[in-house]
Amino acid sequence: NIDSDGQVDFAQVRDDRGNPSTKNLFIAGYGPGTTEQQLRELVAQHANVISVVMKGTFAFVNTSDKDAAVLAREALMGFPLNGGPLRINFAKESGRLGTSFDQTYGPSGGGPNHGRFR
Repeated sequence: NIDSDGQVDFAQVRDDRGNPSTKNLFIAGYGPGTTEQQLRELVAQHANVISVVMKGTFAFVNTSDKDAAVLAREALMGFPLNGGPLRINFAKESGRLGTSFDQTYGPSGGGPNHGRFR
């Protein structure tokens, strides 16, 4: 994913599942006892963290910038957190997984009365 100038081509970055890069990170693999605060502090070293939503053995970290999220993923893949190596993929921008991102980044187009509420 390095272009001719030696720069990362963020538009071409894909995660292990082939997902295109987004500003939302799916993080798993951390050890027991890991807290939202630990994840926030870890990712915040590389990106501006908006929110963290933990769902047991995995978490979603929402950042403000896609390029920074790409760099955070590169830097933290395999990082041992509480005994477990981190696995990081990109989460879709539309948080249909019941994350708090639904309210912030809801369905595209239209206002609150758009779609099924007509």
